[in-house]
Amino acid sequence: MSGAPRARAFLLGCAVLVSCGPAGDDPLPSAVLPGLDRLAVEGPGDLLGKRVGLITNHTGRTIGGRSAAAALLEAGVEVTLLFGPEHGVSGSAAAGEEVASGRDPETGLPVVSLYGERRSPDGTSLAGLDALVFDIQDIGVRYYTYISTLRNALVAANRAGIEFWVLDRPNPNGGDRVEGPMLDPEFRSFVGTDRLPLLHGMTVGELARLFAAREGAAVRVVPVKGLTRGTRWGETQLPWRPPSPNIPTLESALVYPGFGLFEGVILSEGRGTETPFEVVGAPWVDAGAWISELGGGAALPGVRFTETRFTPRPVPAAPSPRFADQPSSGLRVEITDLTVFRPVRTGLMAIEAVRRAHPGDFGWRASGERYWLDLLLGTDRLRRGIDAGVPVDDLMASEDAAVAEFLEERSPHLLYPDR
Repeated sequence: MSGAPRARAFLLGCAVLVSCGPAGDDPLPSAVLPGLDRLAVEGPGDLLGKRVGLITNHTGRTIGGRSAAAALLEAGVEVTLLFGPEHGVSGSAAAGEEVASGRDPETGLPVVSLYGERRSPDGTSLAGLDALVFDIQDIGVRYYTYISTLRNALVAANRAGIEFWVLDRPNPNGGDRVEGPMLDPEFRSFVGTDRLPLLHGMTVGELARLFAAREGAAVRVVPVKGLTRGTRWGETQLPWRPPSPNIPTLESALVYPGFGLFEGVILSEGRGTETPFEVVGAPWVDAGAWISELGGGAALPGVRFTETRFTPRPVPAAPSPRFADQPSSGLRVEITDLTVFRPVRTGLMAIEAVRRAHPGDFGWRASGERYWLDLLLGTDRLRRGIDAGVPVDDLMASEDAAVAEFLEERSPHLLYPDR
């Protein structure tokens, strides 16, 4: 796909007047301004006079808290229709729960669900639009489905002959951390939309440029002001708005690339607790034996494991958590140094270790005729390797060449300088 015609990518490059915040908004406290805030400050430019469909959710807000739909309408943009991804425009639906179309209570605009009967805008919903705009906060992990919606919408817009815009936002997992494995084409799914490493180190705007190049399509990106590849979320001074119900904190977003993989094994990934993905375990786990198999974590820099007990409970974010109401033992995951923390390697080594500690109880979770872990990883190579006793480090090293090719392919589509 890297040989497809390269997309035409247009960037808005005008200066940002940080001193004159948008009317009715809070003062802008940050030198890092997402694309939506740039439009609110600078003006909507080429979006004026166009009938616009907006793909957004509860994270598509200005720094001061106005929704993207309200901010664009106030700026004079003719937003006529909203589209909602997984979890809906409100962001409240549970993971995997189908979302119905309806009407936005704030603006009164109709809402077309892209996580129900359809996963992509169709010709009927795009009819009469001049542009489709995407403004959603992603977290930088391939199996997080917002980027699947991004790619589907970009393809649909270009087929319909309408403009596709992305209002960019920072990647909480940063732009300088990339880990495989790469997705194999035969494992493409809605949790694996395209050939990317699991931790890809790109913003949604950069991904849109890459997807557009592969598809021979066009995209317009409003970049984030003041962002570098090494910028950490805490340095942005932006408010944290949970991107989905089970990513309540920045810490959960940072461990998710590795410990979201526990959805693929018969353990709890912490859903139904206050700290999903930061605790993992099961009723039958001996946490001490597990940590011992991990060598106390000494071979895993940037992370600390401690024994913990927790009881998953049904909650709106997780109506049916694994081992609901069953006291469980396991690990609490704490990042101690993000610069050296490798979440995918760490998560796989934790899975490998609990498999050794509990060979009789451990199992892989099936998804139809496939294993869920394979869909999350985008390949069955690592699961088969773990079953065969191949060390995780060797399995990860076997991905290095493919990741290096990806880094070369993504290079012309990057928007932000190194620190």
